[in-house]
Amino acid sequence: MINKIKVASLTNGMGIGGTAREIISLNKRLNKDFFDHFVISLGSKDDVRAKSIDEKKIFFLSDPKEIARTLDENKIDIVYTHRHGRNELAHDAIAKEMDGRISLLEMNTFSVRDYGYFGQRCDKHVFVSKTNLVKYCVQNNIRFDFKKHKTIYGLIDCEGWQSNLPSELDIKEYKAKLGLEGSFVIGRMARAVMEKWDDEMLIMWKRLSKINPKVKFLICGVPEKRKKILLSVGTSENLVILEPTTSDKELALFYSAIDVYVHDSQIGECWCSTIEEAMIFRKPIVVKSTPFPKHLFGRTHTKDNGQIEQVKNNENGFVVTNGAAMASAVDYLSNHSEEVARMGEKNYKEVTEKSDAKIGIKTFEKVFIESILDKNIDLSPQILEYYNSNKFFPDENTIRNWFKEYYRRLEDVYGKEHFDSVLEKTWLYYLKYKRKIETLLKNL
Repeated sequence: MINKIKVASLTNGMGIGGTAREIISLNKRLNKDFFDHFVISLGSKDDVRAKSIDEKKIFFLSDPKEIARTLDENKIDIVYTHRHGRNELAHDAIAKEMDGRISLLEMNTFSVRDYGYFGQRCDKHVFVSKTNLVKYCVQNNIRFDFKKHKTIYGLIDCEGWQSNLPSELDIKEYKAKLGLEGSFVIGRMARAVMEKWDDEMLIMWKRLSKINPKVKFLICGVPEKRKKILLSVGTSENLVILEPTTSDKELALFYSAIDVYVHDSQIGECWCSTIEEAMIFRKPIVVKSTPFPKHLFGRTHTKDNGQIEQVKNNENGFVVTNGAAMASAVDYLSNHSEEVARMGEKNYKEVTEKSDAKIGIKTFEKVFIESILDKNIDLSPQILEYYNSNKFFPDENTIRNWFKEYYRRLEDVYGKEHFDSVLEKTWLYYLKYKRKIETLLKNL
């Protein structure tokens, strides 16, 4: 009989991204009475977030046999793998070495079906949005089975963000330092990699600089290739570019200084942490929809669109389909402070009632316990009582309903009357294929 379930998170690294943040939240919040949490990282002990885990509970390993031995030595019951979903030889090798008694679960971020050994061995597939679960089933011709397919929203540490709220004086000094005082400010936060940025943002900034030249744009994490173009297309003195940071204090100042959060991405988002973080700070969101096709036609991964699950058009922000509409949405909000306040309050309520780590962790725990019960392993009466006291969120019916609701959301967008011009579209195609050619030449 198991009195305490031992879970090991398997990850490619503990770097700056959302995966490491989620593992840290999991480590912090799993009920210590019933769970013991370990981390196995295929990355380096020098990764920026590696030190957030007790050194006795984190192992930096790459050899499958050594990983299997470590799992056995620590009597691990569940291996929970954070991955993009694609087949990886390293994951196949690890799965083959693992003891059959161990439950194997995955967090599948790209909705890709793994046809390799890991995919065959995997007991449950977890997705960070209902949208990505829909994408997984639709594109891979898989019948939705709630026993195998779960959604758990990204673990946002609302309590931690609240404890990092800057004072009014801090915000005032921050704005003064960056030249933002008295201005309507839009913000964008991302890793400084091109796939996290869409060229439509250039159209948005170009258009906005003309129709509302007083708006300022605060950006954190811009790829070097993008900086020069951003400075050239809009009002350069209204553009403030910051370097990426891992400091929650600096991030809190960033979110406090902006009035609206704008977001687009070439590949879309399975579930966007920065959107959720901006919501905690009561900011409306203007987001670009990136629909995924229903059929793959030989591809293994298509765009994600979880961001339109986070933002419902005209309720907590605006969903747009191009840069022209995004500029119009920002301009509208800059002239309607009451809407900014209403949407901001809606967002704060939304994130604290749905994405707070205290909520998601309960579903994680229920999924973990269920995976042990599926193997007919006896658990203590205390664990069983705890399992029955919790509920899955979102539950089976909520997910089933999203299979239709997602496609309704696709049609509900702001600014259908706004279009990028022919010249703008031509420029976008040029930028896109220029990058493709540069990548091709680099790989020759």
